[in-house]
Amino acid sequence: MTRRVYRKLPGMEMEFVSGKLERDAGERAIFYEVTFNLKLDFLNFLVMANQFIPSYLDNPINAIRPELAGFAYHYSYNYFFGAAGNIRDNPSLFALFTDPIYYMDQWASDGGPVEQRYGKPSFTVVGNQLRITTRQYFRLDAGALPIEISDLPIILFGWALNLMEGHAKSTDVAPVTRVVLMYTEEDVVDVGGHFVFRGTRYLDNTALSFGQITSAHVLVAS
Repeated sequence: MTRRVYRKLPGMEMEFVSGKLERDAGERAIFYEVTFNLKLDFLNFLVMANQFIPSYLDNPINAIRPELAGFAYHYSYNYFFGAAGNIRDNPSLFALFTDPIYYMDQWASDGGPVEQRYGKPSFTVVGNQLRITTRQYFRLDAGALPIEISDLPIILFGWALNLMEGHAKSTDVAPVTRVVLMYTEEDVVDVGGHFVFRGTRYLDNTALSFGQITSAHVLVAS
């Protein structure tokens, strides 16, 4: 298997806006709702993209996949198709992948006792940045007691763009990842037994309580 290439993109940043933590008795769940601003320097993006995939934004069979851990799960990836050659700024880039239909909102499990699901994300372009508002729900397996805050897994927030190159000789072959651009640093640190990129934002579960989530609850992996 080819090892993925990850690169920090200067000007790619994440800014917390607001949040809350609540219980949903009907779902036997706890959920958080958060709003973040996802920032991107388009010129830096274009330069780095073209280093890995020449004329990246001009080829209709190239594709992009947003990787938004903690916010949303994109089902697949988005080809450029007719937008190729006309992606000239952040809004036209964001338009490729911000329709909520592309995002999963079903319950899922990684095999542990906690099941989770995202709500459909809401995206708004504010100035030259992308604002996302979304929810993530957590519950224990059917038959278990109601979930408590102490049961929540580590909650990391991702903002990365997976740049994919299409195959000119066969449209039946999926595009291939050439690089993943991200807001974090490229070295890895340990956060509670989880190895994550330095600079990753995550929730301080030990300080969480029902009600408002503030910027003080959002820590930076270091």
